[in-house]
Amino acid sequence: MRGIVCSITILLLGGCISTPMLTSSNNTPTQSLSKLIEDTSCSASFQCKVLNVGERAACGGPSQYLVYSNKNVDEEQVEKLAEQVTIKEKIVNQQQAQVDVCKQVLPIQALCINNQCKAFTIK
Repeated sequence: MRGIVCSITILLLGGCISTPMLTSSNNTPTQSLSKLIEDTSCSASFQCKVLNVGERAACGGPSQYLVYSNKNVDEEQVEKLAEQVTIKEKIVNQQQAQVDVCKQVLPIQALCINNQCKAFTIK
């Protein structure tokens, strides 16, 4: 399956680029990403990664941070799905009126604790 991705600049010029979608026909990119990174098993903290996903409409920046383990997943596939989620949110944000308030989303750090990647808020 192929999806259409338009950036603001390209959209204004009237063109879009086609990119392969990494989702199955009945899953959204968000659901596919969640399923892909659900195994957070690790043997060391270097396997635990933090992923910036989405876009906050009111103030920019990611709408969420996700922790995953690169022990059992292809990081490139994870990053591509995260990019699809972010692009989708940007498009939705552009199409909707800006009535959202700027909600604070604190950055996190990931560590391997008891063989599972765990998130800790950075203050």
